[in-house]
Amino acid sequence: MSGNPKTPLSANEEVALLDLQLQALEIIEEIMSGTDPAEAGARASLSLFVDRNPGQPQRALLLHMLSIRRTNPN
Repeated sequence: MSGNPKTPLSANEEVALLDLQLQALEIIEEIMSGTDPAEAGARASLSLFVDRNPGQPQRALLLHMLSIRRTNPN
């Protein structure tokens, strides 16, 4: 990182980011509400990424999906 302050987002960019975050939260909620024992590992993984990325559900979901992709190459 260069240490420079971040450029403020425009109103349109803020709305787009909030929309993305809302969509990610909805997907996370759907996954976490599952009860299938076969998916317990995926829920635990997602929970870990959510905990490690507070306030950034889109990042947590992306990292979770990438980790799943690496463990299941199909």
